[in-house]
Amino acid sequence: MLITKFVSAMEKCFLDQRPEDFAEVKKLRMYKNERASIQLVTYDGDDAETAIRFARAELSGELSEFVTMHTVESVINYLPVFGTAKVIEDADPTFLRTAPGMYPDILLPLMRKGHGIPILNQQLHSVVLDIEGDLAAGTYPLTLSLYSAPTPDRTAESELMAENTIEIEVIDAELPPQELRYTNWFYADCLANYYNVEPFSDRHFEICENFVKTAVRNGINMILTPVFTPPLDTGIGWERTTTQLVKVTREKGVYSFDFALLDRWIDMLNRQGVKYIEISHLFTQWGAYAAPKVMATVDGEYKKLFGWDDSASGEEYVTFIRAFLTELTAHLEARGDKERTYFHISDEPQAQHLAQYKTNKQNVADILKGWKLLDALSEVEFYQEGLCEIPVPSTGAIESFMPEDIKERWTYYCCGPWIKASNRLMAMSLARTRSIGMQMYKYGIEGFLHWGYNFYNNCHSYDAVNPFINAVAGYWCCGGDAHVVYPAQDGTPLESIRIKALKQGIDDMRVMKLAESYYGKEAVVAAIESVMGELNFMNCANDSATMQKVRDAIDDMIIAKL
Repeated sequence: MLITKFVSAMEKCFLDQRPEDFAEVKKLRMYKNERASIQLVTYDGDDAETAIRFARAELSGELSEFVTMHTVESVINYLPVFGTAKVIEDADPTFLRTAPGMYPDILLPLMRKGHGIPILNQQLHSVVLDIEGDLAAGTYPLTLSLYSAPTPDRTAESELMAENTIEIEVIDAELPPQELRYTNWFYADCLANYYNVEPFSDRHFEICENFVKTAVRNGINMILTPVFTPPLDTGIGWERTTTQLVKVTREKGVYSFDFALLDRWIDMLNRQGVKYIEISHLFTQWGAYAAPKVMATVDGEYKKLFGWDDSASGEEYVTFIRAFLTELTAHLEARGDKERTYFHISDEPQAQHLAQYKTNKQNVADILKGWKLLDALSEVEFYQEGLCEIPVPSTGAIESFMPEDIKERWTYYCCGPWIKASNRLMAMSLARTRSIGMQMYKYGIEGFLHWGYNFYNNCHSYDAVNPFINAVAGYWCCGGDAHVVYPAQDGTPLESIRIKALKQGIDDMRVMKLAESYYGKEAVVAAIESVMGELNFMNCANDSATMQKVRDAIDDMIIAKL
């Protein structure tokens, strides 16, 4: 017997679970300009001779034209958590699972010309329905019907297998625009490697634009822009595939720069609605001791001009970077891009790197005066000494930054914190991932950073990795840390259920802002904390029911005013 029912899209449905593990959802609320999601689970528990069959999906109801459907596919998660299962279960029992296995993550367009849903015997599978468009306020029934596939010889026609209806209430209000600045680092080199295309060829630009489009659709509005190959996650003495948008020439000791490819890149970002430009780091990661890889034509010969062997504060590199920044800032300002551009010095410097970071900053400070500069760092001394105007502390270290008068507050997480904190690991509930939205709202966070939108390398980028085969960056980090999209065969990205949960968290912030316009922030935070208790970055909603209660409380406040 085929069992189907609508459940929350925040549920992660593992293959060995059963429909009774999840609460049925009969009604969904959304705003007129919001993307809402619901999930249909399917389970055939009978002892059957046929292990696989397909159902044909048909939608009916006034909102049908605004619905897209994707099946949720699982990937092998070799490393769900960093510690052993016993250690993690004692430290944080809220992980869904700690054992390696198949974890739901990829969203795949329906097979069979967009209508086919696989039904596998004694396996739980699910389909996510997204509702989005120019919607009018009101309440609408939406029905998903599943029909059997006809036999090839047509001796048996399609029959209705299951039918489920959900009520969609479109609230008569629109959410305010997203205010959060949001970046997941975009790796052009990983796309060139995976698709085996020449960096910044026409095909590479086309692929990059596809991936940028999906990033923007999911709330990412700042894109890492590789003026030079980003010196990120690269082993000392090693180098990543060259992806350098600025052509450098040195003739008889004089530098010149060609920004044509950079202009093409920014024009591509503009077409897709990207609001902010994030210039790749000017010095190496984890200490800022060396120069990034810079390729150049030197007196007619194309070669590597700088790299690991060149001191970040050496006279030759300082001369170069000052000449480069002088022309780059003039070019960006002439384009009208100054107010939307952010620069980096170095990623994740620690306390012992403060002197080196300070030297590097001083060497370029006069040129970058008046430009925004941000870096992921968790030592408050960098800000207190005036070295980084926009510090980006991890969510685990942000409390020490809160007393400071920081004009633009940011935060980030990567592989950590991951005990009790919100993160986007596959082993965590989607509600826990989504919790970052209400946490950032309470703390007045204006920007969020993560290191991996599409990182398809292993540790230190020694090798490229196929994320479908190895979703843990070559056994380097937990499943979910390195990427939130997968590279489809045609050069487009496949979304994960995690990137959607993060977008829902951002939309929660917009809902809270709307409620704030009626009641004030204090009342909105009080409503959240009536469900959550005292809210901080170590207090998450760990299940869909709790997260839904938070959202319902805020929605109810808004509806009361409407």
